[in-house]
Amino acid sequence: MLFDGFQTNIVDKCVYIKQIYNDYVILYLYVYDIMILGIDIQVINITISFLSKIFDMKNLGPINVILGIKLLKNSNGFAITQSHYIEKILKRFNYFVSFYVVLSSLLPN
Repeated sequence: MLFDGFQTNIVDKCVYIKQIYNDYVILYLYVYDIMILGIDIQVINITISFLSKIFDMKNLGPINVILGIKLLKNSNGFAITQSHYIEKILKRFNYFVSFYVVLSSLLPN
């Protein structure tokens, strides 16, 4: 990926960054999956178009789950959860039963 202006992130070698116009696009590669992040949809589409000319790609749309982490978008931004993964493991080993969720605040009274 060290072509067409992409630079490797020094902390994580699976992350590549490129500046396009006044914006950035970030690629996260994991085995056969690629996550494309950016603010401007045009910049993302330019990147998809470029990569599609080089690699056989399938666009799966907006991200839902990656590496067992579910991403949920809400009015305040994003939330992440692994509850679906935990439920799957519990069911696999027959430890899943109905349960109630109890919310508690971490703030002192």
